[in-house]
Amino acid sequence: MFFDTYGDAKNPTLVLLHGAAALDTFAHQYDRLAQRFQVLVPHLPGAGEAAEQAYDPQATADALAEWISSLAVGKVLVMGHSVGAELAVKLVSEHESLFSRAAFLSPWLCASERSVNRFAKLARMSYSAIKNEKLLRMQAKYWGFTPEQTEKMVAYSPRIPLETYVAFYEQRIYLSKLSGYSGVQIPMLAMCARGETAETKQSVRTLGEQNRNCLTVIFPQGSHDFVLRNFALLNPMLLDFLTAE
Repeated sequence: MFFDTYGDAKNPTLVLLHGAAALDTFAHQYDRLAQRFQVLVPHLPGAGEAAEQAYDPQATADALAEWISSLAVGKVLVMGHSVGAELAVKLVSEHESLFSRAAFLSPWLCASERSVNRFAKLARMSYSAIKNEKLLRMQAKYWGFTPEQTEKMVAYSPRIPLETYVAFYEQRIYLSKLSGYSGVQIPMLAMCARGETAETKQSVRTLGEQNRNCLTVIFPQGSHDFVLRNFALLNPMLLDFLTAE
């Protein structure tokens, strides 16, 4: 598995699972987190070096678990956003022994069939946008990417297959099917922004209701990309959780 590394290998390891087709979801967290952790960012299907790979939640989670085990660094922390958050929930539910702490940002785990169909249809309609260099550069500027991060996104996005782009919405991870989640003992944080969908907010609330070890927060600003747009307020909150004793 290809991955990017930030920080000192002597520090505890934090794995960041990016959102759909957005390798540098945590662009505005790298510097802060790298002061305290060895930060690893695996390239998940549909992004970076894995742009052309198909997305299947079970296969991706299995590959991540195998890769984390191979690191031989002991238990790691994990934090994900959107699709990455859903994968993080699945990972701790099925492989808790690999982790010491977990944060789930904007997970969509309580999805209705109607919403899945609607978002999959929107993905098919908007697919051409990820092949438009001008639009990609505008998006990168809006998210505050560095020139290097911008060029990476411009390079890999056109290689994402339509099937992968649609699979981010059609291939769901449902909390109701993660039987191991309720028994997870590690500290967890579930958070989404105030402007997100009702189903995402319900997913966050349900994560807390089903496991008392999961703290839930509705972030007071932004919408689904609050990790990129509202980082000034968000980062201290994340750091407090990730570094808590």
